[in-house]
Amino acid sequence: MAPEGKSEKPGFAAPNFSWAEYIKYRPLYPASYYDRIYRYHAQHSNTWDVAHDVGTGPGIVASGLANKFRHVVVSDPNDTYVDIACDRLTNEFGFPKSQFTFLQESAEKSSVQDGTVDLLVIAQAMHWTDIEAAMESFARQVKSGGTVAISFYGRSLIAKNPKALAGLEKVYDVWVAKLHEMGGFPSRASRVTDSGFDVVPFSTKHWEPGVKRIFINTEGKKEPICMSLKNMKPFESKVGKDDVMEAERDDGWTDVKDSEWVKGFFTSVLPNIPEEDVKEFWTEVEDAVGGPDKPVDIVYPAVQLLATRK
Repeated sequence: MAPEGKSEKPGFAAPNFSWAEYIKYRPLYPASYYDRIYRYHAQHSNTWDVAHDVGTGPGIVASGLANKFRHVVVSDPNDTYVDIACDRLTNEFGFPKSQFTFLQESAEKSSVQDGTVDLLVIAQAMHWTDIEAAMESFARQVKSGGTVAISFYGRSLIAKNPKALAGLEKVYDVWVAKLHEMGGFPSRASRVTDSGFDVVPFSTKHWEPGVKRIFINTEGKKEPICMSLKNMKPFESKVGKDDVMEAERDDGWTDVKDSEWVKGFFTSVLPNIPEEDVKEFWTEVEDAVGGPDKPVDIVYPAVQLLATRK
């Protein structure tokens, strides 16, 4: 499923993108995120030598992996991103540089040697890839018995306030409509999330039966993962007949913020749209919660896919 259409660069390649703002307005990965992956991996391999964080961005997930694995490959296709990750991992988090291999390259065309990776993780990035090509690359890298872990969390949803949530949904309706107008990467990425990542195939040639597709804070439904119910354009499902669908409630993916933070989260998703296009809907949100600085209960819908290499 190669990208098509007008816009041929993923959102995070935008020149105005700020990782500082992204980190400020995005959720922290809860301990349960790593625990879920590690429990699964321990059941099938229990080898903790090499991990690969694909599409690392500023090294958020790589920092977690470095606490568990002897060595972590850190890769991203975008200019300067691996440099940012290197700086954060070594200077901010204090890991030795020798614990990492930093690669500026795509998920689809990795230089990582065949069968050398125990755990390959791609978080908040799979929707930007050519999925079929990326999956072939992952299968080549991961050792027999090793794990691939694909994850995505959706937009921050306002809980316990239907009026505020309705206003927020209108904001994302406008944004997703713009993505489809742009075509190319933005539209395609939106359609992947609309599919609840059911579009990710796990070939029986490479992966053991029983692939786990875990929906978190969605009551087992994939619709909460999408950014706009009004503008959903899901791809055809590629869920295998032996795949296992699971639903979990995870309070680690909840928080209390304010509507200004919710707005900051929105501006961290790319590509950006003019503020005037959604100004009236942000007013609806703020009126419903009682002001921009009033506390708001937040819940994140998420999906994690876990598979074992044959």
